[in-house]
Amino acid sequence: MSAEGPMSTGETGQASNDESVADAVEQKPEDVVDRKSGDRDGRRAVGLYLISTILIVAAGLLGPSVVVLTLTNRHTWLPSYWFNTKPNDWLVTLMVYVAILLGGYGVYLATRALKNGWAPRVQRLVALGIGTTAAITLVPPMASGDVLIYAAYGRIMSLGGNPYTTAPADTIRLGYDPVIAATERPWQGAKSVYGPIATWIQWFSSWVGGDSMQLTVWMLQLSVAISLVVTGVLLMKLVGPNLVSRRRVVMLGLANPLLLWTVLAGAHNDAIAVMFAVIALVLFRRHIFWAGIMLGVAGCTKLSIGLVGVAMLWSLRADRRRMIMLCLGAAISMVGLYAVVGLEALQQARSNSSFISTGTPHKVLLSFFDLFLPGALVRTVLAIAAWVGLIVVAILLSQVFPKSLVPQAHPEDRTPDAIRYTAIYAIAWLVTAMYSLPWYDIIAWVALAAVAASKVDKLMVIRTTMLAIAYVPGRDPNARQVAVSLSDSLEWFSTRLRDTICPVVELGVLIGLIVWARRGGAQWWPYDWPKRKSKAVTEKARAGS
Repeated sequence: MSAEGPMSTGETGQASNDESVADAVEQKPEDVVDRKSGDRDGRRAVGLYLISTILIVAAGLLGPSVVVLTLTNRHTWLPSYWFNTKPNDWLVTLMVYVAILLGGYGVYLATRALKNGWAPRVQRLVALGIGTTAAITLVPPMASGDVLIYAAYGRIMSLGGNPYTTAPADTIRLGYDPVIAATERPWQGAKSVYGPIATWIQWFSSWVGGDSMQLTVWMLQLSVAISLVVTGVLLMKLVGPNLVSRRRVVMLGLANPLLLWTVLAGAHNDAIAVMFAVIALVLFRRHIFWAGIMLGVAGCTKLSIGLVGVAMLWSLRADRRRMIMLCLGAAISMVGLYAVVGLEALQQARSNSSFISTGTPHKVLLSFFDLFLPGALVRTVLAIAAWVGLIVVAILLSQVFPKSLVPQAHPEDRTPDAIRYTAIYAIAWLVTAMYSLPWYDIIAWVALAAVAASKVDKLMVIRTTMLAIAYVPGRDPNARQVAVSLSDSLEWFSTRLRDTICPVVELGVLIGLIVWARRGGAQWWPYDWPKRKSKAVTEKARAGS
């Protein structure tokens, strides 16, 4: 059995008609398409998408709280908009909990509806995605305080400093600055770990926003919103005119409320990196070198997007010349861009590779083994286990993962394989990584939206929903003590969600993926090259004798 398995898409394209769900989804004999239930689920999914968005926007409009960030130097006539109601911490937290749960269930219903033949107008779904994206962009960012530190890095650069060598705390000690002073602990002492593209976007936002944290942050929110919309439009271009495929792209990508909460509501720059990666995939069909250039640009936003590059390379493994062209393009753009900002930027990006985030099973293991083993040893063992786990899960998924919805444009087009392998590697990385946060899931969802439906959809809904809930409220306790008080009951409840329930659910998702792959016929090691190599050596020895 080959690494691609029985569902590989490298040889055939997709039909571009909308006569049946079978055009986009591989139907098993026992699958039954129920149009009536599909339409019902579809209507419910749209309703849940809207309700989820309304609750998120409502939480933002209530103003600064344990969930909503405090933005200084406000211009009341400009976004973001809010009222200073000083809401109860449990009220806003429960609003967001419900929004995430309803949004996650809505995504699940959408996948089931599409599988059962739900066929709404694509234009209406696109309007739903753009409308909900715009609505969330008009209120302050929520949950994570990362966007405040983005603004600080941009401010440092606009003042002539270097965010890779200067932390916000260093600037604060030199004198008061309205933007940098608005950042929250403990990140005030952290130097930038982001690529030069992200830093320049932060600088531009600071240049526009001046000494207003509100306007600076809104520019960052706007850059994320634009990136999400562009990504959705480009994915529709990739899957072609097939309406069934386009509906899946919109409901799992552009309009996905889980992404709108985890990525857009927190204004995380992962969306910008993913947008450049999708541009690279569009170019990958006919312009390999330029795809490499754009892939390097994506990596210069956030290095983890290199997963897409690995997927591209694996899809080109039979063509060394094009592999070299892709690597050359990526190297030129990355070396050139990092040369502008200095090697300190790359060193900073690598500095957090040994972190372990709360909410992962690794954190639980670290806490346990730390009781009687050296911390450095435990981290090393966990890091090795994470890498081994990534490889094993990727091998298993590659044999049974559903086919890509991207049609093959010409005989040498490897874009369908690249999309499929991106989804495989992204999911394998997310479920085995030591450091995994809810907004990291965007790379998996974007790729998953362009492959056929499977049980993986449901497992990813469970993972992203649980991780998103676990990080509400998502700011460090020290930061909350400065911004707004948090009741002891909510502190206890949110901590138990994050450090106890979430790791169990995440481990369950990992086990579920492995069981699903094994039941589908996946082997732990499907390759026969060690045997072939051993046979070749034996035959050569015999020939020599």
